[in-house]
Amino acid sequence: MAVKDREKKNSRLKVKIGSVKLPNPTILASGVLGVAAGGLIRAWKDGAAAVVTKTVGLQPRSGHPGPRIVGLYGNSLMNAMGIPNPGIEDYLPEINAAVNQSIPVIGSALGSSPEEFAKVAVALRKAGVTAIELNVSCPHVGSLYLLGMDPQSTSAVVSQVVKQTEKEIPVWVKLPGSTDYPRLVQVAKAAEKAGASAVVALNTLPALALDVESRRPLLGAGIGGLSGPAIKPIAIRAVWELYQSGLTIPIIGVGGILTGQDVIEYFLAGASAVEIGTGVLTRGSTIFTQICDELTEYMKRHRIKRITQLTGRMKSQDVKT
Repeated sequence: MAVKDREKKNSRLKVKIGSVKLPNPTILASGVLGVAAGGLIRAWKDGAAAVVTKTVGLQPRSGHPGPRIVGLYGNSLMNAMGIPNPGIEDYLPEINAAVNQSIPVIGSALGSSPEEFAKVAVALRKAGVTAIELNVSCPHVGSLYLLGMDPQSTSAVVSQVVKQTEKEIPVWVKLPGSTDYPRLVQVAKAAEKAGASAVVALNTLPALALDVESRRPLLGAGIGGLSGPAIKPIAIRAVWELYQSGLTIPIIGVGGILTGQDVIEYFLAGASAVEIGTGVLTRGSTIFTQICDELTEYMKRHRIKRITQLTGRMKSQDVKT
């Protein structure tokens, strides 16, 4: 089905993330198919409303030694990539190729300081991306994880990026994978005050898996980031905590989404859209179209006209913290 026909069919799935209008709530998460333009384009053609690039910094990074990815039970994964990337200048052709297809591209930015984040963000804005996602939370790059757990440091990054991009592009902040919900709320509110347009909850969670025969970690870097269904309840609670805190910018939920039902859970907790990463490896790139069809069927069955009507509609009085 052509993209325009698909969007017309699922018109009740339209959402807004601040100023960013999307035909449906599904977004390709960073690091899965976003390594090259071909993957970004493929995800979009297969139903993603927007795509997030691989995280890129000013300078090339080789990443961690292998093994870098290990499969776990229940379609969950651990990875310790170390954010390998060619640097923003060498990665721009991939971004340009996707942007030239009129695809809503979200540029994922990395930096070792607020100034570095801003320089990458400026380059991404000039390349024509729709929004910028600040990766201040990768769990297997310790300095980033610590940055994203500190409200003041996160505020400094957001402020510098907003200033250097002249407030001309939405800035999203990807929050750390953590069960310290009060701290996550503090970080999110600091990001909001500094000018962020949305928060993404959550990044992968720091985790460790061992091989009992060799008595060594399964991943070359030791600690990795846990993703997939194993983290979904944690991420959904994070979304709910953020929504209940009075945060006024949109929340994008991410973690363990395989089905339309998973998306509904995130919306009920307070999300305005979702990102899908590990699920692409489980159901393939057509997961986006499949989920949109499942959402449409659910909404018809429950007589819901617009998916936005579900945001935050969980019966919070039944939840005890």
